[in-house]
Amino acid sequence: MNKKGFISMTLVISISGLLFALYTTKYIEIGQFFDQTSIKEYRLMNFYNADSCIDQAILTLTYDYHFRLNSKRELKDFNCSIDRVFEENGHIRIVATGNYKGINVEKTIGIILSDDRVEVIK
Repeated sequence: MNKKGFISMTLVISISGLLFALYTTKYIEIGQFFDQTSIKEYRLMNFYNADSCIDQAILTLTYDYHFRLNSKRELKDFNCSIDRVFEENGHIRIVATGNYKGINVEKTIGIILSDDRVEVIK
């Protein structure tokens, strides 16, 4: 009688331990999934933050045609930085980085600046 109770108690404890291990690994997988989705969300946010810095650089260029930048300029309000503004092959290149939550996304764009318009090229 004691052996049957011991065997059933051992079986219950081992099945409970196995189920606990399975649930724990499932919750770890769910946590990793949410971590990956938040990183992807921050990358997308930083892509648009870099766009904001590019817009600010274009706005500055419309007022000052000779605006060039070789060192990084942080724009804290937009969570981005204008890394470089330089001339290349007859058009102006702007390099900006969105940097929110420690995830950096760099974006480069080219523009042709004339007297009455700004033309964006890739």
